Amino acid sequence: MANLSSTYMGLPVRNPLVVAASNLTAHRDNIQKAVDAGAGAIVLKSLFEEQIRKDLSTIPAEQLEANPEAQAMLDALTSGWGSSDYLRLIKDAVAVAGPVPIIASINCVRDDVWLDFAEQIERAGAKAIELNIAPFPGSPKMTAKDLEDLVVSIVRNVSVRTGLPLAVKLSPYFTNPFAIIERLAGAGAKSVVLFNRLYRFDFDLKKGAVVSGPAKSGPQEYHESLRWVSNLYGVVGCELVGGTGIHSAETALKFIAAGAQTVQLCSALNAGGWSVLGKIRDEMSALLDSLGYASVDAFRGTMSRRAHPQNEQYERVQYLKAIDPR
Repeated sequence: MANLSSTYMGLPVRNPLVVAASNLTAHRDNIQKAVDAGAGAIVLKSLFEEQIRKDLSTIPAEQLEANPEAQAMLDALTSGWGSSDYLRLIKDAVAVAGPVPIIASINCVRDDVWLDFAEQIERAGAKAIELNIAPFPGSPKMTAKDLEDLVVSIVRNVSVRTGLPLAVKLSPYFTNPFAIIERLAGAGAKSVVLFNRLYRFDFDLKKGAVVSGPAKSGPQEYHESLRWVSNLYGVVGCELVGGTGIHSAETALKFIAAGAQTVQLCSALNAGGWSVLGKIRDEMSALLDSLGYASVDAFRGTMSRRAHPQNEQYERVQYLKAIDPR
């Protein structure tokens, strides 16, 4: 069987299948199930920046006055308010994960006080941090450059507060992914996850209410991520991770062929249970064998734009001809 072991952000992984941040990774028992099922690495459920800020807002004013420094506030926070649960989750996950890397996740939109929490995460035993960054523009006054500068600033500030490797989970809505990802690499990001599947927005017309759209991806949603991994591989200075719509071994290997270091699974596990991990892993190994590759590392990038520089289909964003209606 082909060798699936590799590395992710310098961390050894037994295979490139990473369990993505979700409710699946919010409890110690599920972390144990993910490990037993064969996960290469596990990203814990995201702690939202708003949760940290809300917790900070509940600290009595006199206590804040007695602890004016950000670190003191975070120490108070983690000793008696809700975010301490996240540090406990990290410790519990590390305790059962063995050699499987545990990656903390923070969903963030700003770059100030909460940064001290990165140090707490490192002390709790996480092996890396994934920053899930998706600022909403809000008004015409905020330019594309303003948004990019904010994302880069968050990454740069976290990178100087922790020795842990950083992954950044990006949305697909940047004008030039080449430019923003290269800036992120320069700011300290070791990998970029393409792409973050954002909250789906919808209306219920009968109730006159805003509601959530479909929360889970389908197996036909991987194409844009695949396009960008293929084009970015070997051009930007960080690792690439495939995300969204990965429901089979074939799709996972398409991302590896495009140049992805790892791939993230979520909706496939929600739909099929933890056994899906082992099934995809075994089928990946068998498929690599059938293709004549001894390892996943040898297969990586074989279908990237760098490997096929003359193929204009990597850049095409419009149909060359109308879809055949037959």
